[in-house]
Amino acid sequence: RPDRDERSPRAGGAPRAGRPDRDERAPRTGGAPPAGGAPRAGGAPRAGGRPFTPPKECTPVFAAPGKDAQKLLDRFFDLSLDVLPLDSRKLQQLPNDIKELSHELTDERSERRKGYMNDPATLSAYIRYYQWWNLVRLVKLFSTLPVTLKAGDTLADLGSGPLTLPIALWIARPDLRELPLTWYCVDLSSGALSAGEELFLKIAAETGCEPWTIVRVKGAMGVPLRKKVSFVASANMFNEMYLDDSVSVFDFADSQARDLASYALPDASILVVEPGIPRTANFVSLMRRALMKEGFAPAAPCPHEERCPFPGERGKKWCHFVFDTASAPEGLKKLSEQAGLAKDRAALSFVFSRGAEAAVQPVEEKTSGAEDSLSMLSRMSEMYPPLRVRIISDPIRLPGYRTGLYGCSDIGMVLVSGGYEAAKYLEQCASGSCLELPRPNRKELDRDPKSGALLIELDRSKPPARQERQDRPERR
Repeated sequence: RPDRDERSPRAGGAPRAGRPDRDERAPRTGGAPPAGGAPRAGGAPRAGGRPFTPPKECTPVFAAPGKDAQKLLDRFFDLSLDVLPLDSRKLQQLPNDIKELSHELTDERSERRKGYMNDPATLSAYIRYYQWWNLVRLVKLFSTLPVTLKAGDTLADLGSGPLTLPIALWIARPDLRELPLTWYCVDLSSGALSAGEELFLKIAAETGCEPWTIVRVKGAMGVPLRKKVSFVASANMFNEMYLDDSVSVFDFADSQARDLASYALPDASILVVEPGIPRTANFVSLMRRALMKEGFAPAAPCPHEERCPFPGERGKKWCHFVFDTASAPEGLKKLSEQAGLAKDRAALSFVFSRGAEAAVQPVEEKTSGAEDSLSMLSRMSEMYPPLRVRIISDPIRLPGYRTGLYGCSDIGMVLVSGGYEAAKYLEQCASGSCLELPRPNRKELDRDPKSGALLIELDRSKPPARQERQDRPERR
C-alpha cells in the first residue's frame, strides 16, 4: 500500500510531500521589521509592553525516535536482505524496480491488480522503499500516540501487507515489547504477510525480546476474526479501495467505519492512517465522523470532538501533518535519490479514536457546608478550560511583519499569529504541535478575511469574557 505522496520529483528539486500552500501576504524577515528604524506596523508591540510568554505545549503529533528505534530504522535495509536476499544484479536493478512500482501505484492505479505484491520483484521493491518510508512515518507517530495496551490483548492490522504497522509499533514502543500480545494481520497477499512475519521476527530478535504472536489471515476488510480486539488499525489501505469516483465517499466511509467497529471491543482504540493529500485527508475526516457515530470518539490528533474544521473538501484546507526528512536513514535517502524519488519532507493524515470508557461512578455531592476554595477553583477550571490548538500548517507571512499558523480547535479553524518574539516562537512551531491558550471570548474574535479562520493574537491576548465580568467594579 503506497503512500500517495510518492511522485516523480519536480524539475530542479525533490518533491515536497504534502506541503501546504504558502500563504504569503506581506514580506517578513524573521518575524520582525528590518533594522534601520522601520516604523511599527500592523500592531507590533509597543516599547515597554508586556514581554511575550510562550504558551504551554501539549503532546505533538510527531516525536524523534529513541536511539534504539533510530538504530533499527537505519539497519532496516540490511535486515531485509537477511530475510529477502538480493544478488548483485538485483541490487543494481532495485532503483529501477522502485521507479516502475511508483509509476504503477500512482499513474496506473486503476489498472493495478489487487494482488500486485504477490510478485517477488514488486514485493522486494515495495519493502526496500515504500515500507521503509512508511516505517519512518509511523515510528514518529507511534512515539507520541497514546496507544495503551495490557498483557494478553489482541490487535488487528487490516491491509497489513508486509506487517508495516506492527513492526513500526515494535520499533517505536520498547515498553510494549515485554507484553504478550497477539496480532491478526489481514491482507490479500499471502506472500506479503509471510515476508512481513519473517521481517518482524528478525527485528524482534535484534532487540532480544520475545516476539508478539502473529496470526496471518488472508482476506479483505470484513473477513471474520476469532475474537474482538483491543486495537484495530489500518495504514494506507483505504486509498487503494475507493478508486471508483462513482461511489459516494460518504457512504464508503460509513460502511468502512462499521466494519472497523465490528472488530473492536467497546473500549478499544481504532487507528486509520492515510497519505497526507487532500483526497485521503477528506476521507479521514469522514471516517472520524463515522467512527463517532459508532461510539468511538477522536483522541488524536483532534483536540476536541466538535465538527472537523479541516474537512479537505474541494477548495478547503485539509488536515495533514508533515515533517522534515533530514533525520531519515541515510541509506533510504540515497536509495530514494537513485530511484528519482527523493523527498525533503514526508506527510500523513490520521485519526485515532477510542471507544467509551468504563462507566465512572458519580461522586456523591456534599449536602452541607460551604464549598472549599480548592473545589471551587477546580470546578471553575472545568467550566472554562484552556483552548487547545493543534497546528496544521507551515508558518505563513502576515501583514505588519507578523507570523501566523493555522490550527484546529473546539471553536473551529483558527489563525494563531504574533509579531516580534511571538513571531519567532511561531516560526519554530512544527506541524502537529499543540498549544494550550487562554480560552477567548469567541464573540469578540475577528475572522481572517482570506480563510474565514478566527484570529487569535498571541501578543495581544485578552482575558476570557468570564474574567472580564469578574474584574468590573460592583454597581452601587
